[in-house]
Amino acid sequence: MSTATVAPTTNEGTFVRSFLLHVEIEFKDFWRSIISLAFIVLLPVMFYVGFGFAYRDQSAVVLELESNQITQGNYSYAGVLTFALLSVCFANVAIGLAIRRHHGLFKRFRTTPVSPLVVMGAFLANAIVTLVVVFVTLTLIGTLGLGVDLIVDRLPMLLGATAIGFLCIAPLGTALSLVPPNADSAVPIVNGIFFPLAFLSGAFFALSLGETADGILALLPGKPLMALFTGALSQSGPSWDTGAMLLLLAWGVAGTFLSLKFFKWASEKEPRGFTQRKTAKDETGD
Repeated sequence: MSTATVAPTTNEGTFVRSFLLHVEIEFKDFWRSIISLAFIVLLPVMFYVGFGFAYRDQSAVVLELESNQITQGNYSYAGVLTFALLSVCFANVAIGLAIRRHHGLFKRFRTTPVSPLVVMGAFLANAIVTLVVVFVTLTLIGTLGLGVDLIVDRLPMLLGATAIGFLCIAPLGTALSLVPPNADSAVPIVNGIFFPLAFLSGAFFALSLGETADGILALLPGKPLMALFTGALSQSGPSWDTGAMLLLLAWGVAGTFLSLKFFKWASEKEPRGFTQRKTAKDETGD
């Protein structure tokens, strides 16, 4: 990736041009990657089609969830939105940042006049666009074929849940990106946390693991995120869960604090293959 055309961000116009250039680079890098498209974009769609059609005949059945009444179709839709947001803003952010750090991309950017705000902002801008694309795709599938009934009066709550989810989950993904020691371990480590978090949140089916386990799971970020989407898609009952919002915000604050305190632009280890090439060169004396 070349940064030779990026000029120093000395004024607002230059900053905007630099930002747009990096956004374009991020878009091309992400949307041209078959792995990214398959895992981040297509996986939620495939899960939704699979689970959605499994419950399609029961889409009009009304479920009682504490104080809320929600159809099975809307509940499945709330679940896949939870899964998709965690996929894009948690797993995608964590894996993407860990790989960029390990391969020295951030380290090279730090040697240029490009502002760190431009680099991180472009990366997150791509995450936002990806989230919008995935959500629109899921909404079309749900409303056209899987019995999803969007309640107009609750659409602002649905948008609010999406915005709060992004603002709180993305910092957690940033913090998690610091855990993998290298690019090769990023995918298994992050997925080992992401998939249990997504499924145990009740994204596709309700699970009961006992009072103690359920109490612990209720404190994880997936549960309050699912609660916000469920309230926004319910036919009756509270449209907004303030307790879930506060818990999710607490996770967002924790993720932001950890990210700001421990974030690293460069990996402690050189990119794979660098050390071996350097050693071979020293041995030959070239």
